[in-house]
Amino acid sequence: METKKTLSLFNLYAWKLKDVILVSLLAVLFAIICLSTVYLAIFLTPFLAPFGLGELTFEFFFGIFFFVATFSPYIIRKPGVATITSTLTGLIQIFLGNPNITVFFSAFWQGVGAESAFLITRYKKFNMASMLLAALGSTVFSFVLAWYRGLWAELAFGFVAMRFGIRLASAVLFAGILSKLLADRLAKAGVLKSYPIGEKHVGNIEES
Repeated sequence: METKKTLSLFNLYAWKLKDVILVSLLAVLFAIICLSTVYLAIFLTPFLAPFGLGELTFEFFFGIFFFVATFSPYIIRKPGVATITSTLTGLIQIFLGNPNITVFFSAFWQGVGAESAFLITRYKKFNMASMLLAALGSTVFSFVLAWYRGLWAELAFGFVAMRFGIRLASAVLFAGILSKLLADRLAKAGVLKSYPIGEKHVGNIEES
């Protein structure tokens, strides 16, 4: 008799050693990438300031911060992967020297946002639509967190809306489109053949 899978975010017994290893590797890799992106954004801010974009510099790169929250679950395809990988990435950033220690909570919230998209489909749909929905989820949840912290409560609606638009566009590009394309390329190359994305024949990987 086939046992039904429990769709629980804490269903860690369903994880295999290879899942833990990949999540750990991705968390370290993207912690380095995200931290490098932080310093890149800080470096570019003075150059964008004369054009009135100084305060928006980070918004152009937010999709990179969301990348691991969509990339990892698209490969492993198990409940909790987005949240755990994203949170671990934030934690590692702190140890690597990220000046913003609240990145841990931000990373967790971004992961929950992406996780909610895959939860809606009960982890059965992994295609472009679900990836874009996950990117949207990370964007919305990160904005809710920023609003809760009171960062933008006093700002003009138009300015906040522009921030949201730029962040969403970045999320769609990096966390939605590019993360899926990269994972699919790796799967077709046979690099991910031991994971759900590559266990079946390449032609059976759902793409849209």
